[in-house]
Amino acid sequence: MNNGFASASRAVGREVIKIERELVHFFYPVVAGITVLVAVVVCDKLESPQLAIPFAIGATLTPLASTREPSPRRTFTYLWALVWITLSVLLGSLLSRDAFAFALIGIVVSGLYGCACGLAGRISANARVIGVLSLVFFAIYLGSPETRLGALESTAMVAFGGFLQIGVLTLLSLRREPLSTWAISTVGPSALQRLRDGLSWNDRYVRHALRLGAAMATATALALFLAHTFSWPHQYWLPMTIAWILLPDAHATTTKTASRILGTFIGVGFIALMVGVVLGAEPSLRQSAVIASFGAFLMLAFIFANYTVTTTGITIFAMTIFTLVDDPLNSTLPYRLALTVMAGAIALTFAQFWRDESVPTQV
Repeated sequence: MNNGFASASRAVGREVIKIERELVHFFYPVVAGITVLVAVVVCDKLESPQLAIPFAIGATLTPLASTREPSPRRTFTYLWALVWITLSVLLGSLLSRDAFAFALIGIVVSGLYGCACGLAGRISANARVIGVLSLVFFAIYLGSPETRLGALESTAMVAFGGFLQIGVLTLLSLRREPLSTWAISTVGPSALQRLRDGLSWNDRYVRHALRLGAAMATATALALFLAHTFSWPHQYWLPMTIAWILLPDAHATTTKTASRILGTFIGVGFIALMVGVVLGAEPSLRQSAVIASFGAFLMLAFIFANYTVTTTGITIFAMTIFTLVDDPLNSTLPYRLALTVMAGAIALTFAQFWRDESVPTQV
């Protein structure tokens, strides 16, 4: 048994550090990083740095929906993802209140929304990724730090950031994929039909949906407890991490969890090095913009090549972008690490329930 565990651990370790070099992208990630940098600088000039946060989040995460499809399908996927992301932000923002009743409603809705987003995987691979992104955005805005923006303002800026990024990426793609090469895919079965065909309790995505919903409700409840009882900051980090790492099968969840924890530690270490050694103090707004842009680049460049590096980018981006509203950076590092480990424990626990041993599905 010990030999089996050691062998499995080594296999997971190899997957965590392996980089698929042919899947590393540079063009679109560089564009996305520059967009984030320009947006922050412009919002600073307008003396409204808080607007840069939802704009940058929308502009950075929306391209995760698709980077390997040809045009125009890639653009359609981006737009469809942005619709669901926008609705998720609005729902999370409306439920983000300190009142006890809203907290209870938020826990219930987290569970139900987790089920819905998990079940979306039955439709297609794109729908699976869009489901993950929708749940991530919902978790962020249900428990995000105070940004002095209302629900409608946050939603509008996320939508604007995502839409502008889609426009920029589509226009730039015309050099590589001119309009003459565009082809409309044949129309297949509707999303609702694909969702319903063969639906049963033994379906792997039905099982995944129930596990994900239960895990999201648990994580949201624990995050609220830690925030209100012990004043832990960034309560969104716990359920958001669950949304990223809990997959339809246990092996893929284990690998993703290990990558997430390692990537978070590397990202936190990078931030600590920048603040404590390179800068010697909390970063200025312009410095935060540069660091966040670098994080956005890493996130998108390695999304298909290595999730550990992607997580490092996510951590760097998420930690620095909220400094635009004077959110302390250095003092929150231990909380990020602790919440990531907690999320990993929750994900690994729920992954063991009603297990599906079929071929792993990576997102």
